[in-house]
Amino acid sequence: MHFRPALGVYSRLGTMGILGRVVGVQGARIGIPRSMFHHSESTLAYAFLEAMGASPVLSPPTNRRILERGVSLATDENCLPMKIHLGHVDAIASSVDRVLVPRYASQEAGHDDTCVKMWAAHDITRNVFPDLDVVGYDVDTRFGSDERGAMIRFGRELGVSRAAARRAWRTADERRTSERRAAQAEQEKLLETDTGRPRVLVVGHRYILDDDLMGRPTLSCLGKQDVTVLRSDRVDIQRSRELTKALSPTMKWVYNQEQVGAILALRERIDGIVMLVSFPCGPDSLCAELVQRRISEVPVCVIVLDELTGTGGLHTRLESFCDIVKMRYVA
Repeated sequence: MHFRPALGVYSRLGTMGILGRVVGVQGARIGIPRSMFHHSESTLAYAFLEAMGASPVLSPPTNRRILERGVSLATDENCLPMKIHLGHVDAIASSVDRVLVPRYASQEAGHDDTCVKMWAAHDITRNVFPDLDVVGYDVDTRFGSDERGAMIRFGRELGVSRAAARRAWRTADERRTSERRAAQAEQEKLLETDTGRPRVLVVGHRYILDDDLMGRPTLSCLGKQDVTVLRSDRVDIQRSRELTKALSPTMKWVYNQEQVGAILALRERIDGIVMLVSFPCGPDSLCAELVQRRISEVPVCVIVLDELTGTGGLHTRLESFCDIVKMRYVA
C-alpha cells in the first residue's frame, strides 16, 4: 500500500488547488535551493519558472555555514543531503517571495521509487519553516502524475494559462535534454580517447557529485592524480536502469539502479571505482555493499560522507587508492 499526499501546488499562502485562488507568478522571486533536486532538475525548474515570467533565484553554493545551519535545523536521523538542503532553504528564505521544493516519488511508469527523503522533502521543508511560502509539484507516476502533467498543473495554479504552461514545459524540457546529452557525449568522447591514464569512475547521486562541499572535493582531488575521471550520472539513464535488473532484480530505489547500472555499463572500460555514500543513507549503504560483493575485477573505494568529513583524510584515502589503481594499470 502506498501513501499519497494531496496533489497540486503546495503553498502555505493559498493555492488554486487547496483554497481556490492562484498564488501568482509574474515577477515573483522564487527561490531554488542549490540542493537535492537542484542538481538533477535545476535546468528544468529554472527554465520553467523563467518562461512563465517568474524570477528564479538560486541559493549560494554549499559552504560550511550552510551545512552547520542545516545540521542545527534537522533531526539527527536526516541524511547529509537533507541537512544541507535545509541550510540552503534557510540561506535563501529572506530574499525571495517563495521557495520551490517539488516532490519526486516515482518518475516513470514501470520503474521503482525514489528515496523516501525525496518523497518527504517538501513536507520536511514546510515543517521546519512554518512561516515560509513553500510551493511545489508532485511527480508520482504510480498515481498518474507524470512530470509533464504535474508541472503544467503547477503553472496553471501559479496563474498562467494552460498554453503558456505547456510552452514553458517544452522549453524547459528541451533545455534539460540538451544539457544531459551534451554531458553524456563529452564523457563518451573521453572514453574513446586513449589518454594513457587509468580511468576512475566516481559513483554517486548527482546532488552529491555536484555539491561544492560533498562531491566537488573528491572530483577535484582525483583530477590531480593523473587519472581520467568519469561520472556515473553521465551514462544513459535508461540503459543503466535496465542493466541493474540483471544484477539485482529486486533493487527498489531508482537512483541507486542508475548508479549500479552505470558501473555495469562501463565495467570493461574502467580501472577503479570511487563510491560516494552519504551518512546515514540506507539505499546508498546497500548499493555500496552490493557493488563490493559483486564487482571484483576492479578496485572499489567507498567514501562515507557526513558533516564531520574533512578534506585532509579524504585526500589521503583518494591518493592511496589512485596509487593502487595506477600500479594495477601498469602491470
